[in-house]
Amino acid sequence: MKILVVGCGVAGICLTHELLQANCEVQVIDNGKNVSSAVAAGIINPIVFRRMTLSWRVAEFIPFATQKYREIEQKTDVSFFHPLVIRRLFASEQELEFWKKKQAFPEYLDYMEKLTEEDLNFPMEQNTFGTGRVKNASYLDANVFVATNREYFKSVGILSEENFDYANLDAENGIYNQTQYDFVIFAQGKDSTYNPFFGYLPLQQTKGELLTIQSETMYSNESLNRKCFLLPLGNHQFKVGSTYVWDTDNTIPTEEGLKTITENLKSVSDEPYTILEHYAGVRPTVPDRRPLLGKHPEYPKMVIANGLGAKGYLIAPLLMYDLIQHLLQGKEIPKDSHISRFGDPTHS
Repeated sequence: MKILVVGCGVAGICLTHELLQANCEVQVIDNGKNVSSAVAAGIINPIVFRRMTLSWRVAEFIPFATQKYREIEQKTDVSFFHPLVIRRLFASEQELEFWKKKQAFPEYLDYMEKLTEEDLNFPMEQNTFGTGRVKNASYLDANVFVATNREYFKSVGILSEENFDYANLDAENGIYNQTQYDFVIFAQGKDSTYNPFFGYLPLQQTKGELLTIQSETMYSNESLNRKCFLLPLGNHQFKVGSTYVWDTDNTIPTEEGLKTITENLKSVSDEPYTILEHYAGVRPTVPDRRPLLGKHPEYPKMVIANGLGAKGYLIAPLLMYDLIQHLLQGKEIPKDSHISRFGDPTHS
C-alpha cells in the first residue's frame, strides 16, 4: 500500500514506523512547526493522582509503548527513552487514604509501591500528608525524539518539509500533487481544527507552558509531583510544568503562565533555582479525553489520527498500531476512540 502521512509529531512518527514495518510505501509531509510533541514533558505516568485511579488502558499502553520506543531507539541509534520513579507528595489526607486502599488491589500492584515509613516521613518540608512512589513510569526527551525521527525519515528519503496544500488534494481518489495514495492520514495535532474534512470534530487547542530550570540543591533522584511536576533531566537541570489554557492557538510564553508554574513549584520544593527556558506548546485535546481515529464517512481515503492530548507519549504507539491494523487488515477501532461517536457530518 501507498500511504501519505501528514504530520510528524508523536502520532505521525509512530504511524510512520508502523507503516514501514508493514512494508508500506510511505511519504511524510510536515512543515517543521511542531508545537506539541517536541516541547512536551514526555512523561509516561500510569496513575491519575486526583483519585488515584489507573490511566485509561494502561496495562496495554505501557508495555507496548516501552517495546516500541526501545525499537525506535535501536533503529535510530539514539537514546531518548528513560525509566522514571514518580514520587507523589499527597495533597490531602484523602489522597493518602486513596493510596492506602488501592495499593493492595491486584490491578495496581505493577504501578504503586506499597507505602513505607520512609515514604510517609519523606524528608521534605512540603511533605505534610506522606508520599507515594509510582512504578513503571518513564519519560522521553521529546525534543530529541522528534528531531531524531525527522532526521531518520529524511535519511531514508520519505520526509518532505513543506506545508500541506489542500488545493492539491483530490480527496475522493486519494491523489495529492498528482500522486495517488491508498490513504492520506492526517496526524496534524492542533492544526486539525483547520482541516476541511475533519474540522467538524470537537478538537480543542489547549496551550501548556513549561520551564527548564537549574538548581544545585533540588532533589533529583525522582520526579516530584504535586500541583506540578518536577522532572530531573541530569546535570542539575529540571523540567517543570504545566499549565492548561483552553482554546488558545499560540506558543507565546506568558507572565501569567510563569507565575502559575513558579507558584506551583513551591508545593514540591523551596530550593533556589535559575530559569533557563520558558516555552509553550499547544496540545490537541478532546472533551471526552479520548482520541480521534478513523476514516472520513464521505471520503474513506481520508483518515484522522489525532486528539492524543496530555497522554500522547503513553497512548500513541498502541493507538497508531491499532489504526494501521484497521486500515491494512480491517480490524475494528474501539468505539470510544472512533470518530463515529461524534456523528456523520454528511447527515447533519
